Amino acid sequence: MIDKNSVNIIVTKLMLDALKPREVDLVELALALCSLEHIGTVDIVVTEVDAKTETVKITVQGEGVDIDDIMEEISKYSTVVRSIDAVTVMKRSKR
Repeated sequence: MIDKNSVNIIVTKLMLDALKPREVDLVELALALCSLEHIGTVDIVVTEVDAKTETVKITVQGEGVDIDDIMEEISKYSTVVRSIDAVTVMKRSKR
């Protein structure tokens, strides 16, 4: 059995399905997310376009991704997260 006090588990990758207004610029949203602490890479792909909205897949990677920070930043751009489609975590031994 693993001693929970001797390991640190962190989120390293998060894939979100989101709905954003068409007027929200993808580059601006990606730059804002990438500026957050512990985020190294942001990838946004448009998967569907409607008259006023776009469905996007947002993937963020880093060491210690803070889900709450991501959700807060996304909401500043009038974008709604519909689901978390994938998550990757990593276990590190505490030193």
